Amino acid sequence: MERKITVGRDLSSDIHVSESYDGVSRNHANIYYNNGRVIFEDISTNGSFVNNNSVHRTKIEIFPNDVITLGRHFVLSWSAIDNALSLSSQKPTEVKGPAYGGPVYGDNAHQMQPPVHPGNYNNGNAGANIERELNSWNWGAFFFGWIWGVFNGVYWPLVVLIPIVGQIAALIINIVLGIKGNVWAWKGKYWKDFDHFKKVQKAWAMWALYIFIGSIVLSILWVILFFGVIAAALS
Repeated sequence: MERKITVGRDLSSDIHVSESYDGVSRNHANIYYNNGRVIFEDISTNGSFVNNNSVHRTKIEIFPNDVITLGRHFVLSWSAIDNALSLSSQKPTEVKGPAYGGPVYGDNAHQMQPPVHPGNYNNGNAGANIERELNSWNWGAFFFGWIWGVFNGVYWPLVVLIPIVGQIAALIINIVLGIKGNVWAWKGKYWKDFDHFKKVQKAWAMWALYIFIGSIVLSILWVILFFGVIAAALS
């Protein structure tokens, strides 16, 4: 039977993190136990790290020797996870944060160095592949601009709606969205997993392609019709 615990600064969390760790979201993560597997799901704003690999709004299996960091400073001990999963009726306990050496609690935990950000969003080759995907060009963002942004959690491109200034900057904004759109959308909206993210972005790109091809076809038809009318008038 699957069991679930919550982690965050919210008082109702099964593992309650001290308010002093403002880099930790109120509802930062869910942890599931099912058939001997423990799954960590980040649902936060600032993301988490598992063994120095960034995990942001996605799921990953975790193990007792893993170093799990919420935000950039709070290290979640395995003992806190084990206690919360094993004793579901236990009242939430405020955790101050262990040092890297093990489950030692204390207020000085915030002084430890944050983990190195390797740029990966998962372990091994999968993380490297995700990073490459996020740094690739986004045709949907480039073509649809602020419309794409509204549906993907990226709202600043709405500045194009400002009269004159927005219209002048529209092309530059769309180019910037094409370059950075994947990264901003991945961080700006909750996704079930990275496959879901890719599926949605692919759909936007396909619609951009359909509209682009359709506009070319209509333009050709319009030119043919125009010259046909001119030829008929001159004959």
